[in-house]
Amino acid sequence: MKFGCCVSLWKEEILQLPGAGADYAETGFSSLWEKSLEEVKARAAQVRDAGVSVEAMNLLFPGTLRLTGPEADASLVDRYLEDALPKAAVLGPKVVVFGSGGSRRVPEDFPKEAAFSQLVSLCRDHIAPAMAAYGITCCVEPLHQGECNILNTSGECFRLVEEVDRPSFRLLVDLYHFQLEGEELSSLSRYGNKLCHTHIASARNHRLIPLPGDREPYPAFFQALRAMGYQGRMSLEGSAPQGMAQIAASLAYLRKLAEEAGL
Repeated sequence: MKFGCCVSLWKEEILQLPGAGADYAETGFSSLWEKSLEEVKARAAQVRDAGVSVEAMNLLFPGTLRLTGPEADASLVDRYLEDALPKAAVLGPKVVVFGSGGSRRVPEDFPKEAAFSQLVSLCRDHIAPAMAAYGITCCVEPLHQGECNILNTSGECFRLVEEVDRPSFRLLVDLYHFQLEGEELSSLSRYGNKLCHTHIASARNHRLIPLPGDREPYPAFFQALRAMGYQGRMSLEGSAPQGMAQIAASLAYLRKLAEEAGL
């Protein structure tokens, strides 16, 4: 199992991740939108020279790109991906996370099931094929109800994955959102090989990265992942007020938990 950390591609923090024990960095996909290909190539070289592997990206869409409701336009999504994916390919991610709560938020008075159908079509006919062309798997991320009004639980996102039914479109589980939505760890057994990425942070501690004493079900989470045969990645996605030293401590703690769980 690999452990990484969500950081900005454009800040110096990313260059320090190998020293903190991270196997990879997870950076923002939508940050590529306003950058030229040459700018991305130059930054990718700096990151590689620092020994950083960008194996995952998140924030697939900017909030201004509407994915549900009457303003949704798949042709705009196509053009956005045509611009951004060649830039992302320079960095070499294996997975790209589809959270993007602002983009997928359903407008008031628009039927939720109609919005869900829009997302099925978008993911099946546009996002999944575009990602597959670059050898990337897109993972849909549940976001709790305080952040978005659709695809709030792993169960809902699993339904989307099943209906999209493309090998390049799979599921992410984020323990932070999972806890806030009151989901049961036993439900993870349903997802099998559809689960391809995970995020972790403390729901009790306002999304701080995990540390001993958080009173979170981290050991049980790792046990559940082991029981379902999960062998993928896990990214810290939370705040670290004490900087890189805290990130290093969190990564060491997660490795210990994984070892104890037999992962």
